[in-house]
Amino acid sequence: MMRKNRVTSACIVVAAICSTGALAGFKDANLDQRFTSKSTVHGVIFQRLSDGKILFEKNADTQVSPASVTKIITGAAALSYFLPPFKIKTPIYYSGNFKNGRISGSLFIKGQGDPFLVSEVLWQAATDLKQMGIKSIEQGIVIDNSAFDSESHDDSRKDGLKRSTHAYDAPVSSFAVNFSTITIAVTPSTKGQNAVIGVTPFPLKNVRLSGTVKTVAGAQSDGVSVSRSSTSTGGVEIKVSGSIGESAPQKKIYRSVANPFVASADYVRGFLENAGIKITGKIQEGATPTNAKLLYEIEGYEMRKIVGGLNTFSNNFIADMLTKLMGTTSSAAGQQELFGRKGSLSSGAEFISSFLKSQVGISTPFTLINGSGLSTENRFTARQFIQVLSWMEKQAELFPDFLGSLPASGWDGTLKKRIKNNSDLAGVVRAKTGTLTDPITVAGVAGYFRHPEEGWVAFVMIGNGVEGRGQPGLMDVRNTQDDAIKAIFK
Repeated sequence: MMRKNRVTSACIVVAAICSTGALAGFKDANLDQRFTSKSTVHGVIFQRLSDGKILFEKNADTQVSPASVTKIITGAAALSYFLPPFKIKTPIYYSGNFKNGRISGSLFIKGQGDPFLVSEVLWQAATDLKQMGIKSIEQGIVIDNSAFDSESHDDSRKDGLKRSTHAYDAPVSSFAVNFSTITIAVTPSTKGQNAVIGVTPFPLKNVRLSGTVKTVAGAQSDGVSVSRSSTSTGGVEIKVSGSIGESAPQKKIYRSVANPFVASADYVRGFLENAGIKITGKIQEGATPTNAKLLYEIEGYEMRKIVGGLNTFSNNFIADMLTKLMGTTSSAAGQQELFGRKGSLSSGAEFISSFLKSQVGISTPFTLINGSGLSTENRFTARQFIQVLSWMEKQAELFPDFLGSLPASGWDGTLKKRIKNNSDLAGVVRAKTGTLTDPITVAGVAGYFRHPEEGWVAFVMIGNGVEGRGQPGLMDVRNTQDDAIKAIFK
């Protein structure tokens, strides 16, 4: 059931975060002049959370493209609907008989859209199955991806597939392992020798690895180059080259897979066989029969950790997975039921839009095409984002985890290198960033900070290049935003 709006302020959870005061710090920051530009439309708003007072705003009701700042909304909807401790469970069924350690039929893994189905989780599942006495599976394994539709990327991500093989462009599926990526480890040897390269946690059947990396003097690790191409069978070919310093730590490089099923099948086979469970027959996609018997449930990480991964690292794979997962809900007599329909990006966008209207109370027009923000077609105002941030702060059971999901200035995630040269502000700003460069420049940042006079402040700064004009530099817009924060704290 969709949660009712809570009016209890999160101030009771995070002690002494609310204070009042004059506009000290904001008066002298020269914000109006900073956000006046012929080449950029800046949607900006700062709100004191203790009493809702607007400390500064400019173009706050102008629709702009927020880019990945959109993930604030996706994460808020997921935490609100599922609640922070919720765990996605992936059931495993079997057919035939289970006797003397032998399953005479097949194993069926029914994907439920867990975006954090990582090696540690699968290792534990395989270990548990071994402890249950399973020694062999006689008729192979079926991976059931029927909970989601077949769309592996939203349209905005499809446009970049040919030029990007990075982990953030990984395809989605209701059963996808390790964020639909593979990990290549490069370990330096002695100077003049080839480094050791390999796929972790173990070699995968459908990953071809070739090339060499020379070990050189020093500690540099940025000389390793990795290229990825797809094979005709849906596998991946990885070519590694370059050099690494002999005193450098092991370097890990992540690349997306071409086909999430092929990679997932490799991981499943590897973990089960490493646990000593013999698999006879193929691993294939298919449906779980209605008469299959429940054997085990893979228990994933809590929603608070999933949303943390979403916002801290601006992970588009997690965004699309959560969007589809929320899209499986259907309304029946006022009740919300998970997997009432097949999850899709469009149905997920409908769900999130409904959350914004019915829970947050946004009544002004907006456009939400996807939950990742990788499209300039998403359109919101700065004031609408402030409504989301302010609403989340008032949810006593949600706000601590929501705040913790946001990267910290100069410390981690997408804010690790921002405001880094100001040690006084390191860790002070908690915010989600967003950038795009095509077809217009977009740079945004939105979140919270605690001001010495104003107490906790929610803020939104989104800059868009003007269509039909020369686009501003991405770093110029970002620096304007960072400099505004620095000026506020002077």
